[in-house]
Amino acid sequence: MTSHFLQSYNKSFKTIDEQIELLKSRGMLFRDEDQARHYLLNLNYYRLSGYWLPFKQSDECFNPNLYFEDIINIYLFDSGLKALLYQALETIEISAKTKFAYYLSQAYGAHPLKAENFKNEYYFAQSYAKLQSELERQRERDFIKHYREKYSDELPPLWVCVEVMTFGLLSQLTKNIKNIKVKRLIAGCYDLDMRIFESVLYHLSTIRNHIAHHSRLYNQSSEITFGIPKVLEDQCNKDQLGSLYNTIVISDHILKKIDPNSTLMEDVLLLVDKHRIDKSKMGYKSQGKNKCPNQNFMNI
Repeated sequence: MTSHFLQSYNKSFKTIDEQIELLKSRGMLFRDEDQARHYLLNLNYYRLSGYWLPFKQSDECFNPNLYFEDIINIYLFDSGLKALLYQALETIEISAKTKFAYYLSQAYGAHPLKAENFKNEYYFAQSYAKLQSELERQRERDFIKHYREKYSDELPPLWVCVEVMTFGLLSQLTKNIKNIKVKRLIAGCYDLDMRIFESVLYHLSTIRNHIAHHSRLYNQSSEITFGIPKVLEDQCNKDQLGSLYNTIVISDHILKKIDPNSTLMEDVLLLVDKHRIDKSKMGYKSQGKNKCPNQNFMNI
């Protein structure tokens, strides 16, 4: 893009009180302006603007009867939802790393990260460089210092390396494994086809990064979708493949393979009820005739 298409940013700084007056001029209502000042000073007007965007009729006008407190309720729901999913994805990530290290090491020994063990040497070289960078970045961690002080190998054994791998790097390396038997062993631990498992791992790694960067999660659709496993065909929403609901369903499925007592689906629904959220905006399928309408749920 050439410079003549761009313009200088000319919006001026606004105090908290000026921010509130701007929102009021556009039709937003307030039950407690002192509390609103507290939230605006701690959460940032720009961050909250992503949550009131669906309520705007135009740049200068909100929908009728929109309260600032409604936006905060949605924000708090989104924060709680991200906390639940972050914990779930951490469990999945650690489990997938463990399986990756275990089955590759079982097949090739302690140092299986060699080009001949992966399908695409170019992509492997990129992944290898990222892993080396992570090892260097985290060089002060005790287990890395201990290894470098005692051993001469370029890389620690794989079961050590996975401790510094990002979720994204794990996804890239898993997809690139040449040994089909190894890939099937890993995916089979979660009752998934290996191709579907690859797509699921990639999808979950992007959601994990989305959460880690504090981005809004609720009512967002991911462009990185995954193959629906047969065992979940009736449960997933095939009409909204990138929906957060499908993310929750597949995460719950994998979690139950790790810990049968996992309650992610139930915990999300409890949070939905607590904040009176319309879960259809997350991709939950309609309950049809069994659906109990509740006018108190927030229609966003």
